[in-house]
Formats: sequence, structure tokens, C-alpha cells
Amino acid sequence: MSRMPEYFGTDGIRGIAGSELTAEFALRAGTAAGKVLRRTYRGRKLPYFKRIDSSLPHPSVLLARDTRTSSPMLAQAVTSGLTAAGVTVLDLGVAPTPLVALMTNRYNAIGGVMITASHNPVDHNGIKVFRSDGLKIDTRTAVAIEELIDGGATGTAPPFGTVLRIDALPAYVDYLSNLGRTSGSGAKVALDMAHGAACGVAELAFSARGFKVVPVCAEPDGKRINVRCGATDLRGLKRAVTASGSDWGFAFDGDADRVMAVDADGRVVDGDRLMALLALNHRPYRSAGRLVFTQVTNMGVERYLREKGFRTYRTAVGDRNVLQAMRKHGVLIGGEQSGHIICWDRTCGGDGILVALFVSELLMRHGISLGEFARKIPAYAQVLKNVQMRDHKSWRQDNGFARRLRRLQAGYGDDVRFYIRPSGTESLVRVLTEATKPALARRANADVVDLFSAYGRK
Repeated sequence: MSRMPEYFGTDGIRGIAGSELTAEFALRAGTAAGKVLRRTYRGRKLPYFKRIDSSLPHPSVLLARDTRTSSPMLAQAVTSGLTAAGVTVLDLGVAPTPLVALMTNRYNAIGGVMITASHNPVDHNGIKVFRSDGLKIDTRTAVAIEELIDGGATGTAPPFGTVLRIDALPAYVDYLSNLGRTSGSGAKVALDMAHGAACGVAELAFSARGFKVVPVCAEPDGKRINVRCGATDLRGLKRAVTASGSDWGFAFDGDADRVMAVDADGRVVDGDRLMALLALNHRPYRSAGRLVFTQVTNMGVERYLREKGFRTYRTAVGDRNVLQAMRKHGVLIGGEQSGHIICWDRTCGGDGILVALFVSELLMRHGISLGEFARKIPAYAQVLKNVQMRDHKSWRQDNGFARRLRRLQAGYGDDVRFYIRPSGTESLVRVLTEATKPALARRANADVVDLFSAYGRK
């Protein structure tokens, strides 16, 4: 049986900055990533740009970070490792993750690295690694990097790489601007940038398309990134939308690869409904009639789309799993309820700013009310709770616990849908229950949470 990654989870390497994720570890990770990317580079690019900029040194890797206070430390350590491996670092500074992924296709880069913990708390951080076409590295590549990390991959010989500071923001905003034809003139949109990497980017992109922007949490601040704001906490955006009279609003997470929305009345429109809006109103998506969801997707949304003639596919949580299913089935759009949405005809991964602009354009072009559209889609009651556990994966190997869990689930029959998984980014077990009756979903969820809590205290 082939080895599975130990450090890389569903979205790169994650950990508490300074303890689990140290500068020394980041140095080794940078060196290892540089060596592996160099030997696995095949020059693959996706056709989002007409021409590749080959004027910069080769081999090179794009590197960016979010606004966390630990990000400069880790970025410098990873940079040292990459240059030690003979790679030139194209330093983008603070920038969204989707900018890094997309721009690997514009430059003749062998890959990209993003320093971020995305939507996770302030004290967390992480390292995401991308291939030369902007896709996240596969399991085999992750294992190869980990083997070099564990082998102490700091011993290198010249020639060494250099560091070049480049500004890819204008090209990124220009790319986003050219994707749509409809002007946002007359529409007011609130944007919650979560004090993260969307700051200075999202507002510029929306303004370039003619929207009047109401900025929320728009100051880059590593001590407040994702704190009571952004895609994981929509209360501030709701207040901003209703107080400013905005037509709708969007909230991004710390690295801007996901997006959530609220309508003019402050009601939440999640990723499931945003995908439904895109699928039903963008002609290529509607013509194809296919969409990829995850196991967390609300059954009400899925059944609504099926009634409209769509074929839907479900896959495990994680954007890499979503994209894998999209490519397998030839699907152009897919994503997660949390707002990580991939529009394959426009970019190579989840891009919160791109999706927010795309949705806004369709609302303007077709004269759609976001709130009225969302209210047409039925939703089953879902309850999602997280159970904190020191070892959040051990229960999978405990046969006795597995039997108790199966008995509990069987007791609810077909009245409740369960989805239980260990988090790929935190020491949590996520428990989702779904039913037509809210009380039933709550009771089933509480029973499962109690079972896991008791197991965690053993």
C-alpha cells in the first residue's frame, strides 16, 4: 500500500504557527518543494492566457502570503528553501491564493506556493503548493516532498536561485475585468474582505467593472484576519448591506479562495445556491446540465437542480476532490456549500473574487433579485457541529466505536442523512445531519456529538 501524506491535508500543510509550523520546518519544506517541483516540471499550462511570459528567470516559483502576522516569517523561510534548491522566487507579496494559482499559467513558472491558513483562526498558518498549471499537487508529489522534509532537505549546492519582487495584481484584475460584458453601473455591493488577502484586490476588481463598493473589514490586519468577519462570520456583512442599502454583498475568507453572499435584506446565500444561480443563468453551464457537489451539499438544492434537468455528482469534501470529479465527468462548474466554487472555464481553482463578480454580472444582465432567486430553492434542515479531539482520526480504526456509531445512525432510518468526517485542516470531527424536520436533524446531531465527545474523553 502506498504511503499517504502526513503533513499535507485536504488544503496543504496546516498547523499552529511557531509550534507545529516553525520557520525551521518551513525552510525544509521550501527546499523540498523546490527540488520536487524542479524534477517533476513538465511545462503544463492551462489556456487562460494567450501568451506565456517567458522573460523571467527559469526555473521560478510564484510565492505569496496572506496578512497573518506569522506569514512573513514563514514566507521568508520558504523563500530561503526554494532559492537553496536553485529556484528563483517571484515574490508577489500579499495576494489571494487564486491569483497565485491562475498566474502560474501566465508566467513560465514551475509552480507556486501560498502561505495561508485560509479560513482558519489567526494563530494557524499553512503552506499550499501548486503545479506549473496552477492545480494543487497530487498525493504522489506531496509524499515526495514529505520524504525530503523528513530527510532533512536543507543540504544543497549552487547554483542558487534569486528573489524577484513582481506585481501581478494589474494582470489579475485585468483578467477578471475581461471575463464579463455587463457593467455594474447602478449597483451597490458590500464586500467583506476579512482583513485578509482580498484587501486592495476585491474592491479594485469590482470598481473596474463599474460597481459601487461598500468596503467592510478592508484593512489588511494579521491580528484580525477572519475574526468575527469574512466568509465564516457573516454578521458584519449583513449589517453593512442593510445599513448602506446595498443591493447584495459578498464575504471572502482570509486568502479569498471562497465566497459567501447575503441579499439586500441581509439573508445568507451560501455556496450551494450561488452554484445553482451560476448553473441556471450562464448558458454554457445550463447547456451542459451537469454540476459537481460535495457530501455536505443540501439535498433540497440538489433536487431542485435535478428537477431543472441537471445531472449532479457528489464527491468528498475538499476542492481537490471536486476538481477531480469535474475533470473525470467533463463538468465545468462544481464546489462546496462553504463557498469554494470552481468555474473551470474561467480559472483553475476556487476564486472567491471571480465568483462574486460572475454572480454580480449575471444578476445585472438578467435583472435577477438575489433574494428572490435564493428563496425559490428549497432547503432541508442541516445541523453542523464540530467536536474538538486530540486525535480526530483514531475513531476510524476503532471497530467497537464504529459499531456503536452505525447502530445510532440505523436507529434514524432514512429520516436523517449523516455525514461525518475528520477535518483536513484542524483537530476536529465535523458532524453533519440533514432532515426534512429541523428538530429531527438537531436531535440526531446531538446524539452523534455526545457519542464522539464521550469517545474523546477516554
